[in-house]
Amino acid sequence: MLKKFLLGSTAIIGTGLLTAGWAPVAAAAEVRPGGALDITITGFARFRAHGGDLAEARLNKSSSPSTSDQLDFSNDTEVHILARGKDERTGIEYGGTVEFEADTNRLDNTDETWIFVRGGFGEFRFGDEDGVQDNSAVGAQTIAAGTGGIDGSVIDTIGTGVVYVTNSDDATKIRYYTPSFAGFSLGVSYTPQQYTIGSGENNGDALADTDVQAENLVEGALVYDGELGPVGVLASIVGSTADKNSNARTVGTGGDDYWTGEGGVALTFGSFKLAGSYGQQKIGNQEKSFYTAGAGWGYGPVNFSVTAGQLLHADNIVNNGNTIGDNAYNIVISADYALMPGLVLAGDVGIFDNDVDSGPDKGDDNGWQGVARLGLAF
Repeated sequence: MLKKFLLGSTAIIGTGLLTAGWAPVAAAAEVRPGGALDITITGFARFRAHGGDLAEARLNKSSSPSTSDQLDFSNDTEVHILARGKDERTGIEYGGTVEFEADTNRLDNTDETWIFVRGGFGEFRFGDEDGVQDNSAVGAQTIAAGTGGIDGSVIDTIGTGVVYVTNSDDATKIRYYTPSFAGFSLGVSYTPQQYTIGSGENNGDALADTDVQAENLVEGALVYDGELGPVGVLASIVGSTADKNSNARTVGTGGDDYWTGEGGVALTFGSFKLAGSYGQQKIGNQEKSFYTAGAGWGYGPVNFSVTAGQLLHADNIVNNGNTIGDNAYNIVISADYALMPGLVLAGDVGIFDNDVDSGPDKGDDNGWQGVARLGLAF
């Protein structure tokens, strides 16, 4: 159907050019200033101050070099170019997004790059973009203030993930969402090759490497976004499955299993918010299950939240030679304040325990970490 539409559109454009006189056919594809697509430049610039037991959080206190536990500063800056258009004849919207990494220490030039086509049939995205599992996951992080609580900046990182199941990250894919029906929508994404499980590494910039860790990764999502009386409800069930290559390097050795699943809900009533989730996965011989829970409150330009994530079970989860136990957790207190339009002061303080059963960092696996961020959105 889409192929017929594209061919038909090409024929119409070509006919119009012939009747217009001398204009060459190649001009149909040109984009000039004031042309078919609207171009918007947006993004953010963020200054961060952070410290605490960062080496213990990342389980590299015994590594050389190890992460410093001292106060330090860092930037987080991106510039996004948005191209948007609409076909007046069909009403179909289309365009693309390029997200440039703009920090001076970044060697990679972009984060996400994708094209979309949207209409009454739903929305397709093609390129380096989050899959539906990551994009639609709901949990305590959904209602977090500050930099994002257990899914924020700096303080979110501990030895093993206690927020999400493993997903496709920004690996090159096709993503699709249906239109919303009575608040419900379905999503699916397909990643044919993933060089590193849970990462966009080596995707989108070259032909596929033969030593991929997973193939035919399919992610699905069922989402509800609506209201039940005075309560706003956002809920989802997400999951994935793939063909895991047990011979590719070392991740998830010991089997070909690859499946994940997670469900979560976020409730809003007035200025108060509650959210939580439960998830589990099995990738090779690595297994984990976890939950998140959180509460938030807002008053004018100020927002507060407390969010937590904890493992319920961990099997063969290893980080920097450390074997993670069953009770790793991260609890984060967050706040943010809108100083003026586009300028927000945010901060988080977290306490964590990686619950290392064995390894070089056993005994140095818990502590606290904090971050303050001045963020400018433009």
